[in-house]
Amino acid sequence: MSAALLPLGVALELAGLLSHQHWLSWLAAGAFAVYFLRFFTRLNPYPRWLGIGTLAVLVAAIVLARPGAELWPKLASSVAYYTSFLGALGLMQLLAQRLPQLRELHKALLSGSKVVLYPRYVLAAGSIGSILNFGMMNLLCGTLSEHLKRYSLSEEQRRAGLRSVMVTTLRGFALVPLLAPTSVTIAIISREMPEQSWSTMVPYGAVAALMMIVVGWRRETRGLLALRDNIGDSSKADGMPQLLVGSLLGLGAIGLLASVTTLSASQAAMVLVPAGVISYLLWRERKPAQVLQEVTDNMVSMHNEMFIFGCAALLGGVLGAVAPLEQIAAWLAQEPKYNVLLAIGSLFSTIILAVLGLAPIVSLSLTAGLLAQLSLLGVPIMTPAVGLMCGFSLAMIFSPFGPSTLILSRYSGESPYRVAFGWNGRFVASVLPLLLLLIFVTYWLQS
Repeated sequence: MSAALLPLGVALELAGLLSHQHWLSWLAAGAFAVYFLRFFTRLNPYPRWLGIGTLAVLVAAIVLARPGAELWPKLASSVAYYTSFLGALGLMQLLAQRLPQLRELHKALLSGSKVVLYPRYVLAAGSIGSILNFGMMNLLCGTLSEHLKRYSLSEEQRRAGLRSVMVTTLRGFALVPLLAPTSVTIAIISREMPEQSWSTMVPYGAVAALMMIVVGWRRETRGLLALRDNIGDSSKADGMPQLLVGSLLGLGAIGLLASVTTLSASQAAMVLVPAGVISYLLWRERKPAQVLQEVTDNMVSMHNEMFIFGCAALLGGVLGAVAPLEQIAAWLAQEPKYNVLLAIGSLFSTIILAVLGLAPIVSLSLTAGLLAQLSLLGVPIMTPAVGLMCGFSLAMIFSPFGPSTLILSRYSGESPYRVAFGWNGRFVASVLPLLLLLIFVTYWLQS
């Protein structure tokens, strides 16, 4: 029964989003806290160490900084939201296991001209990820495993194919912070600095995205072509028109809900994905107890990733509340050259801290708070904002501790370190000089 606390917490948070009753989010945070305390020893080593570190920072903040009582409800709401974010969107995996049209998605993406093979896969992953976030990783990785079972591939061919498609999917997911109005990066930056909207930031993000696509194009196209040749299936993918119509209806429903309510597009997806998946399962299985068990088992399979996101929200909130951001901003505002140095620092610090185990969302929250203080002092902050966007993007694919890397590790059977460094090390080293060039150009344009 204790495992049911995960879907209970997600349900309470979604009810809180719809009703604007904050106490439901606090109850959701309580349900998650009880579950993770109960099953703490079942978490992987990294989430356990992150939990211990987060608790230590929280205790130190209470003893040394003595934050006000108004901070705790905010922290509880943040923990409930970001933990539910993964749990709700991860239910797409249950749909992927049952809809044959979704298993045909990879056949459709692997067809056509080799010239557009890689960018089409990357942009498809980025487009889906802009709405479903980590649900996209579960969707494409889950359907890939089912798709490859249909063909008589050797173990070496299967693993090579998994690697090529999964790393391409991960590269597409890394475009979301640069392009999507629903991304957590743009959401936090625009929340802290309302003058920085998606429309003002997306031109710079689009240039960075183009650089990343070009760098990975040639190398990964070879792997995708090898998989297509090994499969040797030239038949037309079935059900693509129905899948397209269904996808458009789903996206339309998300857009409609976001337009008629106060929910953002990501929040609307958080609500509609579980509602749609559970409704479909109930219609198909006619067994509520079995559906509840499947939903519970699916969330339990993701509890490491959910715990990491929850801890990151808590850690970022605590550090942001006690850090002397106003004093640091006043010092940085003295010299214009500090602006470009802050951008470079945001790029590298977000990546390095993510590699060391600090979730990028923590760095994002702290740096965005600092940028907000600089903006109040009249300092142009587009350059460091671009550095932060690019750093968050690369941190998503280069950290062995991030949820996206852990999801790929779970599906591929490879270690998170191999996924992060072996699959993406050369790519990150190649694209970094181009992103630094973009930062200097942005600084020159904004000066």
